[in-house]
Amino acid sequence: MSLSSVPIRDRWRWIRFQWRRRFARPRGVWALAGPVLLQEFALVLTGTVVMAMASHLGPASVAAIGMMDALNFLLIAIYGGLAIGATVTVAHCVGAGRRGDLRSVAFSALALALCAGVLVALLLWNTRGLWIAMVLPGAEEAVKVQADRYFRWVIVAGMATSIVLTSCGVLRGMARTDTAMRVQVVMAVSQIVMAAIFMRGDNGSVNGAGAALLLARCGGVALVLLALWPTLRQGAEHAGGWPVRRDFMRSILKVGWPAALESSFFHLGKIVTQTIVVGLGTTALAANFIAFYVSNFVNTPGTALGVAATTLVGMRLGAGRVKAAQLVLKRVIRSANWSLSALAAIVLPFSWWLAGLFGNNAEVTAQAAWLIALSCVFMPAWAGSWVLPAGLRGAGDTRYGLLVGSSTMWGLRIGAGYLLGIVCGLGVIGVWLGMFADWIVRNILFRKRMRGTAWTRHRLLG
Repeated sequence: MSLSSVPIRDRWRWIRFQWRRRFARPRGVWALAGPVLLQEFALVLTGTVVMAMASHLGPASVAAIGMMDALNFLLIAIYGGLAIGATVTVAHCVGAGRRGDLRSVAFSALALALCAGVLVALLLWNTRGLWIAMVLPGAEEAVKVQADRYFRWVIVAGMATSIVLTSCGVLRGMARTDTAMRVQVVMAVSQIVMAAIFMRGDNGSVNGAGAALLLARCGGVALVLLALWPTLRQGAEHAGGWPVRRDFMRSILKVGWPAALESSFFHLGKIVTQTIVVGLGTTALAANFIAFYVSNFVNTPGTALGVAATTLVGMRLGAGRVKAAQLVLKRVIRSANWSLSALAAIVLPFSWWLAGLFGNNAEVTAQAAWLIALSCVFMPAWAGSWVLPAGLRGAGDTRYGLLVGSSTMWGLRIGAGYLLGIVCGLGVIGVWLGMFADWIVRNILFRKRMRGTAWTRHRLLG
């Protein structure tokens, strides 16, 4: 039925129905995704503001912070795997009506986060030189010195990051995405404020940026534990023995370690891709960073819907409602497709204007604008390649995602990107075409997985 065939008095009702059908199904999805959307915007904005503050410290400091943040994202990917495992396990408990087990799940997740944080920190601290040499090959000595100083802060802050992310994963599994958002936003704002204090004046340095990061993450630990305190105390007077349980630790790791490996391979692949772009020259590198910045903003609603899909699917499968889980996943993907496509259609005509906001170099602006426009054209494939696997994780189906993600990342994003960009001479546009090929193949494979039933057969709770 088209709008023209609807009586005039019913047209507004018809428009509202079509809007909800395409953008707001399943009902309540944006109640979960909305806080995550605000949180993601805050995190992207924090990185941008801190980098702007670092610009007065000189190019060596900017390069050091920028490249070490790539390793910081790798740490977040590792700890994010534990957070996903915690979200899925908690969601299954809630769906199964086993709220009495939430205390043990929360303690088990925190124990894993603490162990992972300490082990990773010790490993990275003793191999700092190797990581810096890998990320900054051929860089000036001044850049390496600054990178080492900032990386020390990143490593120590990583222990707090593991606890914050995992605890937020527990909160999301209980559908408390608004609480997790408040913690992350307060943490982001405090990092900006402290960075402004520590990095100002002639005495500012990368140590100021690192100190702001560490203090903000420690404050985040206090806030998130305060938010979890009612759950951690729940039934404590009647609970006997140690609250950490091995069966819940196994459930978290069963989901978490493949998700952590997939995210780690993805971020390592991004670092390799950036290395390929570096060889194309400064103009291509600048255009690449500008286009990624704009694309990340466009992708943010999809990221938020992916978190909602993980929770909604997990709760329904925890309750044994397989058909409901399949239906809710299909509806979330449809909402993601329409939302991302609509946003991309809005951004597409402004590609050149957005690229021009980042400088007045005509060549950089032209290349960045083409990359932004191409990412908008291929955006319909993004939901199926990233939001859909997030929903499958809610079922505990993470090993399939690891296999597909690793294969397409290294075979298409890196392999095809190198072939098109370097061998065929298409430059940075060829590298991005390899990335779009990755999106398309992932979209096809994950949609084929969704149409089957194998992803619904995982058992996480004993």
